Amino acid sequence: MPFRRAPEPMKTSATSLRQSLLMGALGASGGAAGAALALASGAGMAGAVVSGLAPPAVALAAVLLLLRQDRALTRSRAALSLIELVEDTRDSALVVEDGEGRMIYANAACTRMFEDMQGGGMALAIDRHLRRPGPDLSAEIALLQGQARGGRGGRREVVSNQPRHEAHWLEVAVDPLPGGLLAWRVRDVTPRRRQLDRSGDRLALLSRALDKAPFGIVLTDGDLVVREANSAFRAMVDNANVAGRSVLDLVLVEERAAFERMLRRATAGPTAPVESLDVQLAQPEDRVVTIFASQAVVHRGNQGGGLLLHVADSTERKRLELQFAQSQKMQAVGQLAGGIAHDFNNMLTAIIGFCDLMLQRFHTGDQTFADTMQIKQNANRAAGLVRQLLAFSRQQTVRPRVIDLTDVIADLANLLRRLISERIELKIRHQRDLWKVKLDQGQFEQVIINLAVNARDAMQGGGVLSIDTANVHLQVPQRRRDSVLAPGDYVRISVSDSGIGIPKANIDKIFDPFFTTKEVGSGTGLGLSMVYGAITQAGGQVTVDSEGEGRGAVFSLYIPRHEAAEGDAEPVSQVEEERDTGRDTTGGGTVLLVEDEDAVRLFAARALRSKGYTVMEARTGEAALAILNAGEERFDLLVTDMMMPELDGASLIREARRKAPDLPVICISGYTQDAMAQEVFDLPRVSFLPKPFSLKQLAGRVKDAIESPDDPKR
Repeated sequence: MPFRRAPEPMKTSATSLRQSLLMGALGASGGAAGAALALASGAGMAGAVVSGLAPPAVALAAVLLLLRQDRALTRSRAALSLIELVEDTRDSALVVEDGEGRMIYANAACTRMFEDMQGGGMALAIDRHLRRPGPDLSAEIALLQGQARGGRGGRREVVSNQPRHEAHWLEVAVDPLPGGLLAWRVRDVTPRRRQLDRSGDRLALLSRALDKAPFGIVLTDGDLVVREANSAFRAMVDNANVAGRSVLDLVLVEERAAFERMLRRATAGPTAPVESLDVQLAQPEDRVVTIFASQAVVHRGNQGGGLLLHVADSTERKRLELQFAQSQKMQAVGQLAGGIAHDFNNMLTAIIGFCDLMLQRFHTGDQTFADTMQIKQNANRAAGLVRQLLAFSRQQTVRPRVIDLTDVIADLANLLRRLISERIELKIRHQRDLWKVKLDQGQFEQVIINLAVNARDAMQGGGVLSIDTANVHLQVPQRRRDSVLAPGDYVRISVSDSGIGIPKANIDKIFDPFFTTKEVGSGTGLGLSMVYGAITQAGGQVTVDSEGEGRGAVFSLYIPRHEAAEGDAEPVSQVEEERDTGRDTTGGGTVLLVEDEDAVRLFAARALRSKGYTVMEARTGEAALAILNAGEERFDLLVTDMMMPELDGASLIREARRKAPDLPVICISGYTQDAMAQEVFDLPRVSFLPKPFSLKQLAGRVKDAIESPDDPKR
């Protein structure tokens, strides 16, 4: 193999290098090649070539002349040419130095790679190429050179002193050769290193993105042991150490079997669909997550590896689902309760009304009078239960007015002390300057009484009943178990006791109608239902908190603050309406009575006739409209039920007002006044009388409607 002229003159001591290179190129051929080498050496020809005094072709011609004498070595001639071609065209620079650091061989790639090869040997040439100024070698190059001179080769990648995106990388290998020579191999690995850097940057970016993802990511092995977990998942488990733990241990024991089945299905193969399941974490216990599982690694032969789990915190979604389901259930039960209450109100109206008619026929000392009074009193008790049903369904007739809860609760204090046992201490604490609220005072008093009675029953051995009031301002929505309080101003009334508490299993159904933990016959199960319905109907919310059995309970009522406005009217309460028991309720005039319930219509007609009125009856709205259209009678008052088939009360009122714009109207209904069409109630001289009503209530309202020129909205 011909030697190339080195940048500096080389001495004849490089004979050993020439022998190593030629023998390596010719392989084990030996024979004539070895003789040719010996001849060339002995004639001094090789020394001339190495020293640069004769062209390389002279030595090569001598070698080839001898090679032709051995036809078996013809192939070695082609091998030499091929080795020379490969060596000249390869990307790696190859340099051989003697013991004094002088280069005695350099291939073509070396001259292409290094522009400055003069002085200092290969080590300094590499430093200059890497733009490392200074007379001293860099530590990496000096270490490689020292190792090779000690007989041990080495390899290292070195980088230039430039910004990261402009840096050059060289792979430098130094190996010892016989005779104290060093073989330097240098390869430019900048493209590979830059590609690795870009890959590393992308990997780091992807790693950061996954770690900061808003959902949990967990990687498990084939045994379902957690290997990696991102920050979001660690936050879900309160930053507990999950690495090395079975993913099954992270969920509740009761849900592990279903969770494991889902994970096993996900490992069925690469075509297995992504599985998902809602589970509750073991810690914290109130955290519900949705887990999506898919196979993470597919090996040869479709053998599955670990699992990739995407975990979403579903606690809020599940809470909203439960809240919506609870709301739907309460609404459905409320509609049912309201419908039942409406029918009961019709029956109770008839019972109470006919009792009033019977009482007019007997004296107070008669036994029949006493029996009739018993019937009426029990009917009124039943009416109280119906009002609780209507309160739960938010269809109770309410008469809201602006009140000061401090005064209302103070007035209730004496009654509450009589209701609770002497062994129970009553504590009432008020915040100063408590905001005003607008609600039905009688309804609110019933709410407080119901809560106080419940607290009394929970403290059979005595205890403390506390009622606290406070102004509360919410700037952001706040969650209260299954409800959310909107931002705004509220007056909070907290009723707490030191009783037996409420089991966790009962809290979610504590407001359900007819749900009670008392003994049979000790309660109706409507007390808290009434509380829930009344406060909700007033625009507020009620929450309950209990730390468990034996820890007491706290019921918190949140009622919106009332901002005073012009025109706020305080409706006349039913108590004030009935206070004047000696009032003359007789009168005169023609009344059109429209009621589809026969018993109610019959009682009302008889009652009004007994008070001196002329009554024309209609069973349906269509029949009443036909009477009005006939024009044979001039009516002083229209009394109509609101809920009737086909033509309802609101439609009848609108038609009647077209013919008689000043006709007074009394609306009667077993539902709340809110169920009336608002545009009808806004008309002048339209009032509302809820069922069940007594004879005196009916007669008094009719007299007021006919004789009063004002527009009493009662």
